[in-house]
Order: sequence, then structure tokens, then C-alpha cells
Amino acid sequence: MAKWERRDVVVRTTATGHELTAPVFTAQGRQERPIAYVQANVHGGELQGNAAILGLFDLLESAPLRGTIVLVPRVNPISANQQVGDYVAGVYDLLTGVNFNRGYLYLTGPSRSASAACYVDVDSFAAAHLSAPIGEIRSGFREALKAALAAIEEEAAAWGADSRLDFALSIQKMAVDADLVLDLHTGDRAPRYLYAPEGAVAAARAFGLPFVLEVPARFGGALDEASFVPWQDLSDAFRRLGRDDVPRLVDGFTVELGSMNEFSLEAGREDARRIASALRYYGVLDGEPDAPLGPITACSAADYRSLHAPVGGLVDLAVRPGTRVKAGDVVARLADPSRCRSLPPRAGDAVFEVRAPEDGVALLFHAFSSVPKGARLFSMMTKTRPL
Repeated sequence: MAKWERRDVVVRTTATGHELTAPVFTAQGRQERPIAYVQANVHGGELQGNAAILGLFDLLESAPLRGTIVLVPRVNPISANQQVGDYVAGVYDLLTGVNFNRGYLYLTGPSRSASAACYVDVDSFAAAHLSAPIGEIRSGFREALKAALAAIEEEAAAWGADSRLDFALSIQKMAVDADLVLDLHTGDRAPRYLYAPEGAVAAARAFGLPFVLEVPARFGGALDEASFVPWQDLSDAFRRLGRDDVPRLVDGFTVELGSMNEFSLEAGREDARRIASALRYYGVLDGEPDAPLGPITACSAADYRSLHAPVGGLVDLAVRPGTRVKAGDVVARLADPSRCRSLPPRAGDAVFEVRAPEDGVALLFHAFSSVPKGARLFSMMTKTRPL
């Protein structure tokens, strides 16, 4: 039987002194490690991850838990409450303008401050641990990452941490202990798909999601990158010194669970089943991962291309999200009655057809049915291959 604990983490304090908190549920099995950290709803309108975590609550009543799992639903009460009428404006922080999932700290990259203590020099660490066993490398590097976070927090104290930094620290201090980090999101209008680190093929297959975008070890500010890129940097540093048996010891994934502003407890149970399969792959749960139920299509994140609306208009989708298309296929139509210049007006004059520039999968579409010229209309997987 797993041992459960709950605590609440403050992610922001309002002008009136109220603390906005995220609930953190921790279940420990027979041993402490491996540790999985799973969070949901960092963007206010991306709700389905909460259903997946609720599904995991139920699943963990009977699933044999070997390691530890940390579950954080409603991780961002700031964005969840950025509501204007019926619309949740939850991707960007209205206080700073920063995407909540682009402000995390690159702990092995160039220092974000004047102090070298605020990041980890992987080359120096690898040189100092060149003959150390893997377990010692793993624990020592994790402590170095924790020390970097503490140094950043201490250095910011004199002048005060800005809101972006304060939020990033609150999340990364929870996630830094984990061997596996899962950040549960949704797309605008999209099927279920996965952002996976390059090379994590078997792990990506364990999720069983039909589409996979493979992410190189380059930092762009997202939590999955903040979690796995430092460990890839470390592996690369050992390789430069001639030691090639130190793999990337931590993986981070962004799990996209359908479309924003949709929430289904029933679908959440299936999402939990897929996540549990990945947890078994990583040894957090006992057992073997499930075999994928169908084919999995992958491409590099660099080949995930966005088409921007060539004209403004009202969006009529010609294909469903997740549909394979050929170059030249009509993917969407943009209708604007103001384009009807001749009388009597004809509906056909209002419609502009948008076609796929390449072969691929039309994966994600604009969230709303009205777009201005230049807005992202849809994003496509190109240069695809079976995973």
C-alpha cells in the first residue's frame, strides 16, 4: 500500500496578501526511487491533465507502486483565474506577458546572473567525476542542480525575485528531484500527442500516443527541456572526455491530451492508463508497459511547421486534427463575407482555400473559428516516419 502525503506550494502572493497555492500529492511505494513528477494545467485553459491525474488517483489504489510519484493538478492557479467572461486567458501571464511554460531556468546554460554559482559547469563536474560510478554521478549532479536553484533564489533575494523567476523556482524546486518529469498540456484543437526527447524511442512508445514530436537537447524555456537538457549536457560532457557509458539519466516529456477547454473524466481514465504504461517503463510502477494500440507517427520538432493564415476570416476545417494530408490538399477554408464585391453576392467569393504546402499530418489547428491574417492557422508534422 502506497504512503500518501499532501502539501500546498505557494506559486504567487497577490497584492492583497492572499497566497495562491497548488496542491501536491505524493505517493511512495516500496522504495523512494525512481521518482516521477507529473503536473497539469500550467496553462489555465488546458484542463484535461487534471482528469488524467484524477484517473491516476484511482489507478494507484490497485497498481503496485515501486517508487515515488508526485502529482500536481491545478499547478497554476494564476492562469486558471485569468478569466475574462467565458474565456480563460491562461497561456501568458497577464502580469509579465511571458508564456508560463517558457520561463524556466536553464541550469547548465549561460548564467542568468553575475554569479557563476547560479549554474552548473558540466565540463568541470564531469572532469571531477570521471571515474565515479553512475549512482554517484546521478546523486552528485542532482545536488549540484539543487544548489544552483538555491543560489539563484539567494542572489535574487537582495532585490527581490520577479514574478517570472518566482514562478519558475516554485515549479523547478519540485521537479528537480525527479527521474521522470511529465508536463500535461493540451493543444488548441488537436488529437493526443507527445513531445519526447530525441532518442527516447522505447519510452515514447510506452505512452502509446499516435503522434510524437522528437525534441533535440536545446533549451527553449519549457519544463520538459529544463528537466532533461541539463542531463543530456552532462552525458555529452562525459563523452567529450572519452567516457561514453553515462546516459541521459533524466527524461522530460510534454504530454498533449487533446484540445483546450475540454475536460472528460472518462477520457481521463484512459489518459491515466497511458501514463501508467510509461511509469511502468521507467520502473515507477511494477510491470511492463502496454504495447501501442496502433501505429505511431513521429517527426523531429524542427520539422513541425506552422502555416500562418494568408488572409483573415472564419475558419472551416476541411480535415480533422491528426489527419494525414498530401501537398496541395485543402486543409482549411477561410470565409469572409466582406470579400463578396459583386452583386448579387455569392458565397463562393467569400471563401479562400488553404492547402498543405507539404505531405504530412495536420496536427493542430487554431483554437477559435476566427483568425486574422498572420495568425497560426495550423501546424503540420512533415518528414514523418513510423516510430
